[in-house]
Amino acid sequence: MTRSQFLVLSGILVGLSAGSAGVILKVFVHYIQSSISTDVPFEERLLIYGIFPLIGITLTAFIVKYFFSGDEEKEISFVLKDISKKQSKVKITKMYSQILQSGITVGFGGSVGLETPIAVTGSAIGSNYAQRYRLGFKERTLLLAAGAAAGISAAFNAPIAGIMFAFEIILTGLVFTDFIPLVIASICGSLLSTIILNEDILFNFQARETFNYINVIYFLGLGVLTGFYSRYFLLVGQFVHKFFEGFKKQMLLKAILGGLMLSVLCVLFPPLFGEGYINIRTIYQGKVELLIEDSLFSYFGNSELIIILFLSLTILLKAFATSITLYSGGNGGNFAPSLMAGGLLGFVFGFSLELMGFTEVPTTNLMLVGMAGVMSGAMYAPLTAIFLIAESSSGYDLFIPLMIVSVISYLINRSFSPINPSFKELAEKGDIFTTRQDQNILSQISLKDCINPSSVQICTTDSMEEVLHKFRNSMAVVDVNNQFWGLLNREQLRPFLLNKESAEGTSVSQLAIAPPFIISPDDSVMEVTKMFDEADVWQLPLLNEERNFIGFISRSKILTNYRALLRDYSE
Repeated sequence: MTRSQFLVLSGILVGLSAGSAGVILKVFVHYIQSSISTDVPFEERLLIYGIFPLIGITLTAFIVKYFFSGDEEKEISFVLKDISKKQSKVKITKMYSQILQSGITVGFGGSVGLETPIAVTGSAIGSNYAQRYRLGFKERTLLLAAGAAAGISAAFNAPIAGIMFAFEIILTGLVFTDFIPLVIASICGSLLSTIILNEDILFNFQARETFNYINVIYFLGLGVLTGFYSRYFLLVGQFVHKFFEGFKKQMLLKAILGGLMLSVLCVLFPPLFGEGYINIRTIYQGKVELLIEDSLFSYFGNSELIIILFLSLTILLKAFATSITLYSGGNGGNFAPSLMAGGLLGFVFGFSLELMGFTEVPTTNLMLVGMAGVMSGAMYAPLTAIFLIAESSSGYDLFIPLMIVSVISYLINRSFSPINPSFKELAEKGDIFTTRQDQNILSQISLKDCINPSSVQICTTDSMEEVLHKFRNSMAVVDVNNQFWGLLNREQLRPFLLNKESAEGTSVSQLAIAPPFIISPDDSVMEVTKMFDEADVWQLPLLNEERNFIGFISRSKILTNYRALLRDYSE
């Protein structure tokens, strides 16, 4: 088989495997949820909401700690780190660990979605398939992305959205021309899910209104609203993450605390229980009162103001419920929470406009477009959001409002931070690829590969005759304890080399100067490059923690390695 033929076959196999993983996870969650019947009297339902989220998060944390060695890496950001730092080699355990952990978390009522675990599982399948056949970095990354695309495609029956997800999130900063295997994998994942599960369109809102350009003002307003809510969603996630970081070494205690917090939220606001897609369907069917009746708010009635208040609080607390589930020990993703929050936000916006006397408000359209808006802003993935809603709702006639709202929401969040806050820390460390190609290439270079093999080291006790005999452009000076003392370069030695001054009576320690910067093994090549630019020199000393001289980092070696990698990326 030729390389292209093999990659096409690989795309089919990876797509079918990732699609199968998605099907298994959905069936697993369905089995758990069908065992937890919520079709019981009100008091018993409250008991279910108060107990099962705690059980789910605690059980997930227990499994992670004792069966997966405490490996809590479960987000897409860790896949991006594997691409950048591990040559797209994802742990083999990720092929099944995410299915088990997220299935338990969501099945027992965790306020997260299954889509991210499916994408991570698909990535692991693609990566390990490529490793099995000893493929190179480019092919390995391509099949990793193909697995992720197939996973998203299987989750939503939305193959184009799966492809967009791969390009916007997984392949950020990478250039590929062989994208056909990725497309084939996404198609296979969607087809397999459709054939086995025989699911209907996820958001089958047949009674939605036809788009009217007169309503553009509503969508502009919703775009701003979803943009700022997305920012709120991300900030809450960061806040909750920092809070639970204090319990990092107490995994089970953290899970119990988070489970209790989530259980309380679910008792007060039952729509926070589980993925939440059923709430969107309930509202679309005109049964929003059912959401009130299932909660303690039923004691206050179900007037229009109570409905708006209840749903508004649910939207605000959804960010906390999702973050608590994720960072206290549960497993899941932000796809479903952002879609649910966006749908509720769109409904509340439209419903409020109707109460204020506005006529012909396209509330159903606002619900659908609101989903795309929040997802676009929260995930920094506008194209994924647009095509996901268009495909999963057969809403191709809503492309214009989908684009308006998604782009506004995305731009608002970009104005606060050009990089998704979830990835920002890793991006600043150079641990993941970004849209900056130079930084991506520099992050692949190791400091060890930039050491000048001709580095010269002299001692403070050496005579000037020995020093002049060993002369190089730059020499490192160390003391009798092998501790770094300073540098000697051409400028300090020129008078002696030209015989303008006598070397007699001159000591090396007197001539040595301090370097403008000292490099440590923990410094990234990106940081070292900035040192060179600021100091305007061609060599800087590399020292270990004991201040022992390792060698000179050469600016020319960095440039040589950069050019070699740039050539590899361009081929």
